[in-house]
Amino acid sequence: MKNKIGLLIAILLLGYGLVRIGVGGSLLAQTMELINFPELAEATLEVKEFINTRANEQLVPFSVKGYYTYILIMGILLSIGAFYTIVRKRWGFVLLWLYIGMHAALFINFLEINPKIIVLVLQVILLFTLKHLRPPKPLN
Repeated sequence: MKNKIGLLIAILLLGYGLVRIGVGGSLLAQTMELINFPELAEATLEVKEFINTRANEQLVPFSVKGYYTYILIMGILLSIGAFYTIVRKRWGFVLLWLYIGMHAALFINFLEINPKIIVLVLQVILLFTLKHLRPPKPLN
C-alpha cells in the first residue's frame, strides 16, 4: 500500500510536470510568434505587465521569453525527476529538488509572495512523503 501511494504521488508530479511543459512551451511559442491564439496572447500580456511592474525589484531580470523558458525548464526537470522516481532512481529526487529550488527562486527573484506558494509548500511535503514511501533502489 505504501508503495502504491508513493507511485500515485510520483504520477501526480509527472502529470503536473507535463502540464508545466505544455503551458510553458505554448506560451513561449506564442511569444516567439510560432503560434497565435488570442487566449495565449492575453496570458502573455498579463505576464509582461507583471514582469514590467517588477522590473526594478527583480534580482535577475527576466524577459517574457526568458520567463517562459524558465517555466518550460522547470516542467522538464519535474517530469524527468518524477519519471525517475517511478523507476526508483536516485536522480529523480535530485531533479525534483532542483525543480523545487527553481520554483522557490521565482518567489525570491520577484520579491513576491502569492497564493502559488501553497503549491510550492505542498510539493515539498509531497517530495518528503515520496522519499519516505518510495525511496530509490539502493546502489549496487
